[in-house]
Amino acid sequence: MVMAGALTVLAAFVQPARLPILAIMVLGFALLWRRGSPIAIALAAPLPILATFAWGVTVSPLAEAGPFACESPFSAPAVARLAEAFGGLVLVLGLGRLIGVGRAEIGLRWPSMAVGALSVGLVVVLGPLAVLSFRSLAAPFFGALDYAFALPAVLVPAMVFALANGVLEELVYRGAMLGWTARLVGFWPAAIAQAVIFGAAHSGPGFAGSSVPVVVAMGVAGLLAAIVVRRTGSLLPIIAIHVALDVPLYLAIACRIT
Repeated sequence: MVMAGALTVLAAFVQPARLPILAIMVLGFALLWRRGSPIAIALAAPLPILATFAWGVTVSPLAEAGPFACESPFSAPAVARLAEAFGGLVLVLGLGRLIGVGRAEIGLRWPSMAVGALSVGLVVVLGPLAVLSFRSLAAPFFGALDYAFALPAVLVPAMVFALANGVLEELVYRGAMLGWTARLVGFWPAAIAQAVIFGAAHSGPGFAGSSVPVVVAMGVAGLLAAIVVRRTGSLLPIIAIHVALDVPLYLAIACRIT
């Protein structure tokens, strides 16, 4: 368990190591699963995260340099992230069947009516607010850059991107990584492990200045998100918040003037 987590953190920080580590983890999982070892779940838990890392060093760089205008419904970053989210969902559900765990264990269930209504309301309220104030939200991460986009057309690809990204990241971190790891070590060690990896995954050269504050902030956010999932029993509320806050990320990626 510790080794699997350490390798995943290493993959988060060291991009050239991502594909080799994914290959090692897949091989290790396959061998343990064939032997019927319960430890196979320890290697299954970070596999969806490592798959997103592999996507990030292969497909994502091409998508972010795509030829489509940021207002287009077929904007390359939006389409690529939607494809990644679909692949992540298939991978998580497939691995879940192999290791014998249900969807409820990773938060794929509807919460109470009140929490569900609140989740929808968060997207409706926070989404437009994020668009209106996105320059101030994006500046601490990406610097004071110029952006060009047309409202309301940009909302379609931005929401596609944000929905895909929010669902994907919550599914692989607060779903598979948290839920499956908690089976072995309990909630708090699992919550801390996924938060550390989530923070490390947001390191890199794409930010303005040092990425250390971003890593720390994302780690804390990952831990708080895990607590919300535990309290509600569902990924939906934290997906709603994640989606609303990821709208500025799309604008920063697709609508930046270089």
